[in-house]
Amino acid sequence: MAFDIVQNSARTLPDRVADELIARVFTAELRAGELLPPERTLAIELGVDRTSLRMALRQLTRMKLMRAARGSGITVLDYRKHAGIDFLAAVLEIPGIELGGAFLLEALDHWIAAMPALVARAFARATPADVRGLDARFAMQLKLIENGAALDQVVEVELDIQDALLALVGSTALDLLANSTRGLRRKLGRMLLDFVDARELVKRQQAQVRSVLKGPQRIDARELTEAHRRYLMALNEPLRRHLASLPPNPSRRATWPRTARKASRTGSKRGKA
Repeated sequence: MAFDIVQNSARTLPDRVADELIARVFTAELRAGELLPPERTLAIELGVDRTSLRMALRQLTRMKLMRAARGSGITVLDYRKHAGIDFLAAVLEIPGIELGGAFLLEALDHWIAAMPALVARAFARATPADVRGLDARFAMQLKLIENGAALDQVVEVELDIQDALLALVGSTALDLLANSTRGLRRKLGRMLLDFVDARELVKRQQAQVRSVLKGPQRIDARELTEAHRRYLMALNEPLRRHLASLPPNPSRRATWPRTARKASRTGSKRGKA
């Protein structure tokens, strides 16, 4: 069922308006360099009061998605050049947005490139107790799979494992990035487990962890990094083919009443005339 931002009371009205405009920017419904309709026209389109609209626009200005100039109106900025991780985090939290195959392929490539180095740095700092904690998490995943738990539960434990590795690395910058991309990591993880034998995947990951517990003579950080990289490349090939088959550009389900939007476009054209 299509998500209706207007009717969702979990967030304030200015937040919901901001979400709607963020979605339009990400899906190129609002393009870089485009001038927004006059404030009164846009408020009528969205069916909201002008105070709520102004609060939403201030949010987007702080996120560097919009630029307001006295006498010139509000211009949409190129989020690729100006926006930060707060924009990415917002996009990932808005229901109904399809990120697009091209975006997901890029994210997968970054994941494959970054994860082996992350694993190596984490294990270089890990104590035997830390490694046993990771082993216990893999055991939890296997138990969930054997008990027929929902795939989302298995994915959440996988995210906890990634977060545990990040904690061992001890990087504030990585922590911020990880928090902002948790929704994306969840999406990719769920898609991955749809394309592989989840039990076999978890068992292989657990075997890597247990090999570290047996001592440095069995595996060192460099060997672990390379093994993990080769493993990820092979593992993600089916997912890569699937992502390549998806429509490349971002899209979304309808979220705002079409009648209001149609009326606004008409009003905007009259205003320009």
